[in-house]
Amino acid sequence: MKERKRRGNSRYYLFFSLCMLAVVAVGYGSWYALRHLPFLAVKKITVEGNTAVPDSLVLSQCESYLGMNLFKVPKKEIKSKLSRISRIKNLKVKRQLLSTIKIQMSERKGILYVKSFEGNLYPIDAEAIVLERYSKVYREDIPIFSSYYKDEQLKPGIKLAKPDLNRILQTHLAIMQDAQDYLPIISEYYMIDNTINIIDARYGTRIIPGETDFADQLRRYQFVQDNGNISQHSVVDLRFDNQVVVKAGNK
Repeated sequence: MKERKRRGNSRYYLFFSLCMLAVVAVGYGSWYALRHLPFLAVKKITVEGNTAVPDSLVLSQCESYLGMNLFKVPKKEIKSKLSRISRIKNLKVKRQLLSTIKIQMSERKGILYVKSFEGNLYPIDAEAIVLERYSKVYREDIPIFSSYYKDEQLKPGIKLAKPDLNRILQTHLAIMQDAQDYLPIISEYYMIDNTINIIDARYGTRIIPGETDFADQLRRYQFVQDNGNISQHSVVDLRFDNQVVVKAGNK
């Protein structure tokens, strides 16, 4: 009786093994067929989520995949190519039946222009990464930071790390978070004697901010600006608690 039980188990394992081989064979055959069906050739590439990066730039990097079987398209290779574009932050590549590659991206957003020693403007994002410009027109309405970087140091994709820029960037990010209503008045940042200065785009007033409570500081500044008869190009020092110190400035 024990021997018959073992023979029954052997037949079961043999049947199970044959079934598994059949499943693998069918799966491999189906995958092989999908990779060789002519009607699955790529005919269209779509791009989503981009505002600064031109469609034409993305498509030029992917045109070699047109006509390739959809399931042969190397998604990792496409990601590797497009990741070299400094504006692209996150990227997904999807196959869409019957013949479309869909590229979905999110972009790095410029929050400051760095003005080079030669006088040219380069957008950077919140991580101080230099971003590519695709037009001679400055489309992003963001403040300027005057620096001593040279043009050759401001290549797209490079992360900037000078202490002065990091301080300016952290101040601007804090204002973006705590006092974003005041962002439109900021035209420029620069450093004087290791002190951050902000230029009010409306009046040319030079604002010296403290290190915390930016919303409260800028409310006090606006109140004095509206009611204190401050002359243009004055210096307004906000580093003192509950005080606004106004000084004469140079044009």
